[in-house]
Amino acid sequence: MIRIFDSEEELANAIADKMLEHLHNDVQPVFCLASGSTPQISYRKFADRAREESRLKELRIVSLDEWIGIDRSSEGSCYQMLNRDLFSHIPLNNARIEFFEGTSADLQQECARIDSFIEDHPITFSLMGVGMNGHIGLNEPGYPVLSRSSLVDLSATTREVAQKYFHNCTVLDKGITLGLGQVAASERVIVAITGRHKADIVKELLTNPEAKLPAQELLGHDHIDFYLNSEAAAYIEIDRK
Repeated sequence: MIRIFDSEEELANAIADKMLEHLHNDVQPVFCLASGSTPQISYRKFADRAREESRLKELRIVSLDEWIGIDRSSEGSCYQMLNRDLFSHIPLNNARIEFFEGTSADLQQECARIDSFIEDHPITFSLMGVGMNGHIGLNEPGYPVLSRSSLVDLSATTREVAQKYFHNCTVLDKGITLGLGQVAASERVIVAITGRHKADIVKELLTNPEAKLPAQELLGHDHIDFYLNSEAAAYIEIDRK
């Protein structure tokens, strides 16, 4: 389903409510959460709602992606963005956060470790964003659809856009990411896209099946919803849900 919201604030409230619903209702809640600018408001609102929830002690978080060669303690790492926007605002035990280590000496083992974790703890809720090139996580255009965690070469677009997360110019060539197959296997997925700067990629995503964008792999599933604000949906015609 595609839902269009009048504002980013309204969209963020709807996402925070869904996160709280899954925290309450999932028998063993396991969340896979995108980092970056799109979900920041949603995480703040969820933290405000969930801070006193006893169910937080049952919550597990699994990594979506990370830059290879960037330590998790570094500003700009995917872990640090999530820590800044969510982890540091709720009483979440660090032992319940299973995250890719982008500086590991054995990155293939990192893939195997996260894959094993997901096999033991299936993802119940995923919140994804869509990159300017239509990527999900670091599943980049031009790659075969990945079923499991993988090492990837970053596209020029991703390398350029990602510089906004770092104070200084940072070399980013490769990433480590869950596969689209793992994201799609989550019990529930929300894909959030906000801002006029995403309007072109939204139009391509929803109207041009020949584009073969990674995010198009998540269209047409009953358990996957796309949440857009009106700015991101500026170039498409669709009934509001």
